[in-house]
Order: sequence, then C-alpha cells, then structure tokens
Amino acid sequence: MSRATRRTRAVVLLALAATVAASGCTVIGRRYGAPVDEAPGLAVGQATAADAVRSLGPPARMSALPGGMVMVYEYIGATEKQFGINLEFIKLDWFKFAFGRGVAERQALLLLFDDDGVLRARDYQSWSEPLGRGLGFQLFVVAMPTVDTRHLWEAPEQFSWGRRSLDPLMTTLNAGQSVTSGLHGIEMRGTPDSVGQRTLEAEKRRRRR
Repeated sequence: MSRATRRTRAVVLLALAATVAASGCTVIGRRYGAPVDEAPGLAVGQATAADAVRSLGPPARMSALPGGMVMVYEYIGATEKQFGINLEFIKLDWFKFAFGRGVAERQALLLLFDDDGVLRARDYQSWSEPLGRGLGFQLFVVAMPTVDTRHLWEAPEQFSWGRRSLDPLMTTLNAGQSVTSGLHGIEMRGTPDSVGQRTLEAEKRRRRR
C-alpha cells in the first residue's frame, strides 16, 4: 500500500470519527389511549355495552348501526428514532441535522352490540406500522419530530358532533355516508381522506388548495 493511499484512509477514518463524536441519538415517543388487550372477560352473547365501559373505560370511537352499535378501543404508541449530526465543523455550533424514522405500535379492539346492548361479535388486532422517514435542521438543544404523524393525533370524532350543521356544502352532502357523525360506521385513525366514504370531502379540500 502506497503512502498516499494510507494517508487518504487515515483522513477518511478521522472524518468518520469526528462525525460520530459530534453526533447523537434521540428517541421521541407519543401515545394515544391506554394499551388494549383482548378483554377475555367480555364474552360474546353475555357481556353488555355497560360491561365494556366499566371494564375498559370510554371507547375511542363509537357509532350507531342498523340493529345495534359498534365500539372501538384503540392504542397507538408512536416512536421516532433520530440520528443527529452536530454542525460545529461548518461553524454552526448551535445547530444540527437530524435524520428520523418512525414506527407505531397499534392495538385495536372492535366490539359489536345488538339493539339490546348485548355483545354479538368482537375482533382484536395488534400490529406495527411504519410511519416513514424525515430530515430536519434543528437547534442542537432541541429534539423536534422529523416524521409527520399528525394523521394519528386528530381529535376524537365525538368532539365534532355538535357542529356538523356548520360543515361546508360538500361535507354536508356527504353526511349520509359520513363516518364521523356517529350514525354510519367507524374508521381507524390514520385512514386517508381521499378514499371511501370521505371522497367528496377530500375533493373539496383539493380544490381549495
């Protein structure tokens, strides 16, 4: 190996060592709801909606259905792992580049009741959901999210029931198919607005942009 090659490798190794020394890892977490299990104490054909509320608390989402009602209990544990690089080497001592990757651990329990409030069907799911990657330019002393997860933290549907009559025209025309009115079914958090029952509402937003 020539002297020039050894010198080049030494410079590269020193640069990598300096980058690692000036970098750090950060973990940002956010939670929605309480962890949900399969609730084995709620037996189909025996448990009632009142039993579910006593055992699990208020549901995250609920809706009337023909012949009964449905409740959903949801838990989301979102974690973003960031790798930050200090910018001292370009005289920006108080700033860093942050590279982040997000993952959400999700749990959902769906309970279907008849008109008498008796549990007739149930389903439990638990899964991991990738949230994507992000890049940010931040103050060195601040840890801010780089992955956009706003679709997971929207306010509960029940908070909007009282102002449904003030919705824009396209949303009002879609009221018969709306999954936010508490009368026409439910959907999971993070469901895109551009498909299914929200299509007319999404079309209105696209034109406004």
